[in-house]
Amino acid sequence: MKKSAFHIILVLSVFLAAPCFLTSCQGKNGEDYDGYYIFGLDANETKVLFEKYSPVSEETYGLVKELLEKMSNEPEDIYMKKAIPDDVTIDNYILSGEGGLSLYFNSSYGNYTGVPEILRRAAIVKTLCQIPEVEDVQFYVSGQPLTTSNMEAVGIMRADDFIDNTGGETSYKQNTTLNMYFSDYRGTSLVEVPVEITYDATIPLEQLAVEQLMKGPYSIEGVNKKNVLPTIPDGTRLNKVTVRENTCYVDFSSEFLNKRKQVTADVAIYSVVNTLVELPTVNKVQFSIDGGQVLEYSSSVNFGEPFERNLDIVLPNVSVSSGTP
Repeated sequence: MKKSAFHIILVLSVFLAAPCFLTSCQGKNGEDYDGYYIFGLDANETKVLFEKYSPVSEETYGLVKELLEKMSNEPEDIYMKKAIPDDVTIDNYILSGEGGLSLYFNSSYGNYTGVPEILRRAAIVKTLCQIPEVEDVQFYVSGQPLTTSNMEAVGIMRADDFIDNTGGETSYKQNTTLNMYFSDYRGTSLVEVPVEITYDATIPLEQLAVEQLMKGPYSIEGVNKKNVLPTIPDGTRLNKVTVRENTCYVDFSSEFLNKRKQVTADVAIYSVVNTLVELPTVNKVQFSIDGGQVLEYSSSVNFGEPFERNLDIVLPNVSVSSGTP
């Protein structure tokens, strides 16, 4: 993957202070409660829920085993889904003298990605970190450390890494670099703009990338307007973005068809395609407009088939931070 000299810091989310989730804390609804919580997911897998639980075990390893088994069983709350699915097993767990708990999952855990995986991870860590001797948790899948969608090690996780916001949903801070593609000043080629972000991982990276393209390069601090142009037409709305079998399906509003006069059709299309294909989950991009298929873009480009990355349209080693074209 190409790297340019210009890196931009962009903070997309502001995170609230985390409440206490250890034992002997105030209850979730404000009442005094000195027991444990079992965390799980809501039916739509969009947020973390919990139910109260009184464990039988008093010894640390017994507590770990009991809470893991509880998270593998169906919750009593009918609106709650268990954190550990049927096809996922924990082959081993090891607690260090410093309070680090390592969980060794079978390969099936790797089938879970995106928001559902983040929320399951949050539920498991928040449940286990209530045990006084457990300071942090680390996940292993098939013997290897769990990685993010960018193939970076997730590493050690603590309960307060997963922050409850005012809506009751759980967010998780992650850092990554999005390689964005905007138009050069001529409107005939693309330039790469790496953007370092801290983001709420319950929001898919594909959505974040497209939304940043829609905001345009001028929303990024330090970009020289003389060197780069936006590619998404004004007024365009993102209706939906999903990924299935490494193809990203992007549904725009009809305004996307009103190509900007300053850029070519290829630049408009491949700014989206090249940006999304930079993500490890995406190999191709399929467009739709307001839920329907459009066969031609700007009377010149076949718009009905999936698009693959096009690096021929990208100018190499171009800085957009300062200077003139």
